[in-house]
Amino acid sequence: MSSLLELQRNFRVALLAGTDAASSTVIGGTLDATARVGIYRNNMLGNLIGALRLTFPAVERLVGADFFAGAAAQFISATPPESADLYEYGASFPAFLAEFEPAQGIAYLADVARLEWAVSQALHAPFVPALTASALPGVPESRQADLRFTPHPSLSLLALAYPAKAIWEAVLNEDAQARADSLTAIDIAAAGDVVAVLRGSDGLTLLTLSPIAYGLACALTGGRSLADALDLVPIEDAAPLLGGFITHGFFSRCDLPEHLPQQIPG
Repeated sequence: MSSLLELQRNFRVALLAGTDAASSTVIGGTLDATARVGIYRNNMLGNLIGALRLTFPAVERLVGADFFAGAAAQFISATPPESADLYEYGASFPAFLAEFEPAQGIAYLADVARLEWAVSQALHAPFVPALTASALPGVPESRQADLRFTPHPSLSLLALAYPAKAIWEAVLNEDAQARADSLTAIDIAAAGDVVAVLRGSDGLTLLTLSPIAYGLACALTGGRSLADALDLVPIEDAAPLLGGFITHGFFSRCDLPEHLPQQIPG
């Protein structure tokens, strides 16, 4: 007799692979195996497509409901969820869209999806207090150069190839005429957006960053010391940029190397 875990695994394979392998041993009832598994498969696909729709509403508006559903179904088949938390599902959907042949005529689509994934991550990130400037005076001045900053869990830094922020804002406008006017005004050949996405004290925040600010933010959130990161920017820009990051809540903490949280081996 098969174990419950084995039955569950076989059923998962049947649903995701689009086959009815082992289905007759998994589900009881009066319908034949194909019909029974088909009901579960359709419900599963509907729920997962619905979850992706909630995360990527601008992408759906850009391509239409039918195109989105078809692309999402192929994505689900290739990349099934690994967690029961559907807020975590869709991280690789932007990369999928970048390679999805029917979407190749919409070059900016993947960038809009990257922005929407960052927005979703910001909205559903853990509620962690942001680092404030008051924490810095507690560090001896002689040691401040060694500080390492931990990014806030809601923060994403994006360097995009297209003006995805303007497209995202325009396409989600509920006023049809305003939406059309905004989309018409966008120069798709303009420089791509460089943005920080996070959930601040006032809610969702999207900040446009200069290349210098982006480089510094990436260095600090990537684990470089304060001194090493500040070496990347002109000295006159260092304090204003760092102060702006802290004001907007880019970090959750700062630590000296000996006080960094210990990583648990994987």
